[in-house]
Amino acid sequence: MKTVKEVAEITGVSIRTLRYYDEIGLLKPARLTEAGYRLYDNQALEKLQQIMFFREIEVS
Repeated sequence: MKTVKEVAEITGVSIRTLRYYDEIGLLKPARLTEAGYRLYDNQALEKLQQIMFFREIEVS
């Protein structure tokens, strides 16, 4: 499991963008900690990779 900060560092996607994707239901974290921190698993990272691919080829 990776935190939102770790995912942002690895992928280059901003923390704000990751929070927005969660807000609109595009990329939900695998789980939330009791403190409310978002945690992402490998499946979520794969989905983020797909999102980034479609964003790169300018698919809305």
